[in-house]
Amino acid sequence: MNKPIYNFEIKAFYCLIELKINDILVFCHYEENGSIWVDWPINQYMLEAGIQSFEVKILPYKNHETLSEKAQLEVGIHSVDADDDSRIEILERKEVSISDKQQLPAFIHKGTFNAKIPYKNTGWKNSMNIEKEDGKKLLSEILQWNSKLLNIYTSSNIEEYNKIYTDRDKEFAAAYYIEYEKNTSDVFHSKFKHLTALPNDLYQLVFYAGGKLASVKLPDELPGFTYDPKIKDENGLGISLILFFHRKKQGEPLEIIR
Repeated sequence: MNKPIYNFEIKAFYCLIELKINDILVFCHYEENGSIWVDWPINQYMLEAGIQSFEVKILPYKNHETLSEKAQLEVGIHSVDADDDSRIEILERKEVSISDKQQLPAFIHKGTFNAKIPYKNTGWKNSMNIEKEDGKKLLSEILQWNSKLLNIYTSSNIEEYNKIYTDRDKEFAAAYYIEYEKNTSDVFHSKFKHLTALPNDLYQLVFYAGGKLASVKLPDELPGFTYDPKIKDENGLGISLILFFHRKKQGEPLEIIR
């Protein structure tokens, strides 16, 4: 398999879910709907071939202090050839044993796997450990992006959009074996002109990848910013931007890398 695309499979019942790949929160499910089954692509969170780590955390439903006795978790990791989606290699598939569920406020299943990917992305490999910085200043710097990104989307500023997202988009293209092309104004929906930002005080500062990545997070969302339509009706369109920031060198501004 020359161009493997890796997916992390989760089957979960009667619990909330968080998935980390290489210490980055890449998927979450906070809806209380009984069950979930998802195949989540993870290549963009792996910078080069070798051992990768994963962590699946299950949490009780809201207003419950411990897991339900019905809580179950199954995990799997498989790769699909980008040139032939009928070629599948299964790395792991198992039902996770959870004892004394009604005594646990949460349960974490960790592991590693070997990814045989041909590409090498720089990503945050050589970035600063920003977790050691002043938390208030770092939070303030990230929150400045809230209005900056809103302005880009509401004004359909494709030049600034490409300037900000180029590194991320190039690495994403490499991770999925596609040719990088600059975005055009087609990325902007006409309804983006009517977006409004959520208040900054709703966000909490979070760190990932051993402190090399930072972002902000709402309680029930992946890291990044959420923008609502100014008029909330069936015709409104909001967006959630999944974002991770890094600092290449001390003294340089934060940049978006994932």
